[in-house]
Amino acid sequence: MGVERLIFAPPEEAELHVERTPVEVTCPRCSSTNVARYPVANYVGPRIVTKCQECFHHLSVDVPTADDHWPPWRSATMDWPSSRAG
Repeated sequence: MGVERLIFAPPEEAELHVERTPVEVTCPRCSSTNVARYPVANYVGPRIVTKCQECFHHLSVDVPTADDHWPPWRSATMDWPSSRAG
């Protein structure tokens, strides 16, 4: 049993979901107004996507800011510039 299990207990829900925030934008591909912004776990790290919910066209993929609170375990020093010392 690692330390991460003590800090982050396993979820109690059977299914996990994220809140999708509606955005007042029209999809350029299908002209739908059902567009949402939400966090994802991407192969390059945590990202915030703005995506059409009808045709799943990506309108934008952004690096999360401190105001996005994503990921929930985000380090307070994540945006600090690194030094040569490490």
